[in-house]
Parts: sequence; C-alpha cells; structure tokens
Amino acid sequence: MNLKLTSVFTLILTVLIMGSCSDYHKMIKENSKATPEEKKVAAIEYYEKGDYVRSVTLLEQIIPFYKLTSEGANLYFKYCMGNYKLGDYFLSGYYFKRFIRQYPTSKHTEEALFLSSLCSVQNSPEFSLDQTETYNALDQLQIFIDQYPNSSRIDTCNQIMDGLRAKLELKQFEYAQLYYKTESYKSAVVALEQTLVKYPESKYKEDIYYLLVKSNFELAINSVQTKKLERLNNTLKSYRNFVAAFPESSKLGELKSIKKQTDKAITDLGANNEGK
Repeated sequence: MNLKLTSVFTLILTVLIMGSCSDYHKMIKENSKATPEEKKVAAIEYYEKGDYVRSVTLLEQIIPFYKLTSEGANLYFKYCMGNYKLGDYFLSGYYFKRFIRQYPTSKHTEEALFLSSLCSVQNSPEFSLDQTETYNALDQLQIFIDQYPNSSRIDTCNQIMDGLRAKLELKQFEYAQLYYKTESYKSAVVALEQTLVKYPESKYKEDIYYLLVKSNFELAINSVQTKKLERLNNTLKSYRNFVAAFPESSKLGELKSIKKQTDKAITDLGANNEGK
C-alpha cells in the first residue's frame, strides 16, 4: 500500500514539474502571450524557490517594462541577486554597479554596494596569480567604508581587507624569496628590502631578515673585487639588524657562522690590499 502511495505521489510530482517546465518554456518564447505581470509573478516564485536560472531569465525580459515604476528597483535588485547566487561574480558585480547608478536612493543601494565589493573579493585569485582583482576588491571595500561609515558591515569589510592584504603580503614575500632560490642575489636583496618597506610589520619579518643576511653574503663573495668590501659590510649590517630584532631566533647559529666567514673575508681583503 505504501509503495503504491509513493508511486502515486511521484507521478503527481512528475506531472507538476513537467507542467511547470512547459509553462516556463512557453513564457520565455519570443512570441509568448504571457504578460509582463504574469512573467513577474513567475520570476518571483522561481526566485523564492531558489531556481535562479529561470528567475533571472524571466526578469531579464520584463525589467524594461518596470524600469520607471515603483517596482523597478526591487525587480532589478532580484535580478542582481539571482546572478550573484548563481556564482557569476563578474556579471553580478557589473549589474550591482548598474543598479547603484540607476537607483541611488533605493533601500537596497547599501547592500548592492557591499555585494558588489564581495564580487570583487570572490574574483580575487590565489596569491601566486595576478592580483589586479585583489587591489580592485580593496578599492571597492574602501569605497563602501567611506560611503557608509556607520554601517553594521564595517567590521566585516575590515576583516576581509585584512585577508586581502595578507594575500598581497604573501605574494610580495614569495616574489622576493624566489629571487633567492634562483640565486639572483642582487634582485633578492632589493625585493626583500622593498617587502620590509611595504610591510614593516610583516609576519614574515624574521625570514626576510634571515634571507637578507644570506643574500648579501652570497652577493658579496661572488662580487668583483671593487664591490666586495661594500657588500661584505652590508652583510654585517643585515646580520646586526637580524640580531637586534630576533635575538632568540633558532636561525642565529647559522647566521653566526656567516658572520665569521664575512669577518674573515674582510680581514683577507684588507691583507691582500696591504700586500699590493
């Protein structure tokens, strides 16, 4: 009996779904006899059921009819949200910006600007890739903060921005570290120093100072005679900076060995010059 009942319910549900599909396909045809009002009702129903593809398709057809009406802003915002919920962040970000331009006084404008910023955040790639979208996301979030300084979303914006800046910081550090790994020591020194200027309180600070000592040393011992002394002194300077900042570091033993080699190289260089 239960099996038969289940089969009946399944059949009814299938018929309803097929009927719904049939109605939807009739509605979206160019020669459809459905009125904008009928399409609007269907679009809202689809939206509320989470069927954003159908909702967006119908809304796209009827929005021009309601643009100058009191319902225009609400329908267009649903259209933006439908695209957002479908995960199309490039497209929904574009539509949110258009919404803000068309309906600057709407009750949805603050949320639209916030979600537009989140679209840029979603488009921000992993740290190893080009970070143009990350910078764009930071700009968008700052615009939101400037326009709505008392918004309840400000803390969320700041947390997101901290995460984006951390990604940029990691990229900068990895970029500098890559020069060291590829034995481009002169470029490594420049990139590491730039990282410290840009992120003076970097969480990678110990590693940056450590690599500066090693990069300066490798650059010095592989230099021509005329530049060797200056670069050996730069090694000692970077060593002193490391010790001052991280006197308890586990890396100190290795760097003390480099300092001894540097001191010896300076002494030998002086002896050679005196011999001449």
